[in-house]
This record gives sequence, structure tokens and C-alpha cells, in this order.
Amino acid sequence: MADARDRAVVEAHALRTATATAALLHGSRRGPRQLRRPYAAVVASLVVGALLMVAVWAISTIGELLAEQRRERARADRVTVVPVVPGLAPGPTEHAPPRRP
Repeated sequence: MADARDRAVVEAHALRTATATAALLHGSRRGPRQLRRPYAAVVASLVVGALLMVAVWAISTIGELLAEQRRERARADRVTVVPVVPGLAPGPTEHAPPRRP
């Protein structure tokens, strides 16, 4: 009977020692098996970062396309095409060619 009692005391001491060591290393409320692994947070943050980079790229590309369209429209508005008919006087936006004597 004393042998069983001694074994229970030794097992209780080992359990308390393991619990105290786990509390010292990992905090008072968690054991080593209950620690969360940070892999899910790392993967989630990488996905969010990639999505942000794609969004910034898409917005900048769309902005560049819109700016190019505005530039083309401005060029088209500035250029007026006046047909030149031989024998008629030049229009107001054209200059007459130099005459040869």
C-alpha cells in the first residue's frame, strides 16, 4: 500500500512540475499543446497583401488608360482638318504656299 501511495506522490509531483514548466514557458493559461501556430495568420496576411498589390496595380492601370483617352480627345479637339481644294483660296487655319514668280 505504501508503494502505491509513493507512486501517486511521485506522479503528482511530476504533473505539477510539468504544469509549472509549461506555465513558465508558455503563459499561465496554456500548455505546450494548446499553443496556436501562426501559419494561418501568415498565410492570411500574405493573401491580403497580394490582393492589395493587385488592387493598386489595377487602379493605376485604369488611371493611365483614362489619362491616355483624355490626351487623345484633347489632341482630336485641337486638330481641325480643313480640306484643300486646288484653285481656291486657303482656309483660315491654313497658310498659303509661297508663290513662284
